[in-house]
Amino acid sequence: MISDLDIVYYGPEPWAGMWRNRHQLLSRLARANRVLYIEPRPFLRAVIRGLRRGVLRAADLTAGGVVPSSLDNLWLYQTPLYAAIGGGPLWRPLARMLRVRHLRQALRKLGMSRPVVWLSHPGQADARHDLPACLRIYHVVDEYLGYQGMDAGLRAWLAAQEEQIIAWADLIIAVTPELVQAKGRGSPKAYLLPNAADVDAFHAALAHPAPLPPGVSRPVLGYVGLISARLDLAGLAEVAARRPGWSWLLVGDVVDNGCQAELARLRALPNVHLVGARPANQIPAIVASFDVGLIPYRVNEETRHASPLKLYEYLAAGLPVVSSDIPAVREFAECVEIATGADEMEAAIERALREDSLPRRLARWSSVRGHSWDARVQTLSEILAGALRARTEGQARPGDRPGTWHQAINP
Repeated sequence: MISDLDIVYYGPEPWAGMWRNRHQLLSRLARANRVLYIEPRPFLRAVIRGLRRGVLRAADLTAGGVVPSSLDNLWLYQTPLYAAIGGGPLWRPLARMLRVRHLRQALRKLGMSRPVVWLSHPGQADARHDLPACLRIYHVVDEYLGYQGMDAGLRAWLAAQEEQIIAWADLIIAVTPELVQAKGRGSPKAYLLPNAADVDAFHAALAHPAPLPPGVSRPVLGYVGLISARLDLAGLAEVAARRPGWSWLLVGDVVDNGCQAELARLRALPNVHLVGARPANQIPAIVASFDVGLIPYRVNEETRHASPLKLYEYLAAGLPVVSSDIPAVREFAECVEIATGADEMEAAIERALREDSLPRRLARWSSVRGHSWDARVQTLSEILAGALRARTEGQARPGDRPGTWHQAINP
């Protein structure tokens, strides 16, 4: 694994909560490097709204800075509210100056200089020149432009912001071939780094599965991840209503935007259990308690570009998997039941339950043995080392600004 780097990662969500791709990669990189994770930056409208409602106080405006994480060599950074994004043309440049100064002071206190700067969302384009960088990365784990319910104006703005990041980046790291093509467009700076699993942890958890929650009986059809309009909630509700003897255990945060009615119908079924998010270290044992793992996505522009973490985790636990027909699962078609719509989903689950066996479970586990996070970090290390070596040899791109690549962070 690459070592002795300073890494600054702009995260699209807080570090706490459900672990995603970035958590797995950064927690491992922190074993030999120093990582600063920048939590989502505040927006001025939200700050003003919080002050008016009494949720925030004047003293909260100056809070922020570096916060230790539970991991060695990994720190969290929170932007002070007084430097929130947004506002009018007079406020915006002042707020940006305050944000950049505060962030650079934080890096100096940590002794970081010449970091790898890593953006992860189109809305972070304004941050691409916050810090002098030894390497600039755009990490693409979702097709954000394909999110459902987004109005045309926001989609166009995000597309324009993303174009700026793509032009700025030295590397584009994407989780699916579809995203590599969409964002890299044939450029040699675009690399595929699929999702993976902590294969050993999920396999080991089979010896100690989590106890089933009260009211849950077998067979257990399980899902781990965000519960939102991304899922075929109507299809799930239809099959759950037809099969009252099956228990449906859905683990994860719930976002009801655009799916309130479907979610309400699902919640009303007595054999459906939404139990909320669980800490990352509990997920292997929870998955081990499932009889079938579900990936019931709606098939659309967003999910056609997705690489579900749960696919690798279910297979690492040897589970039968029933999934919607998205490109990411086709690589594992021999181990996955692919279904479209409620009728096919019901038949696929019934078949998965009936045909499950120890040899099939071993075959599923074997199919993902090489897809571990440790292996992904090794591949990532090779990509980073190659890019840094090219920089050291002076292979700067046309348009690079002199001095930015090896300029230390100074006032």
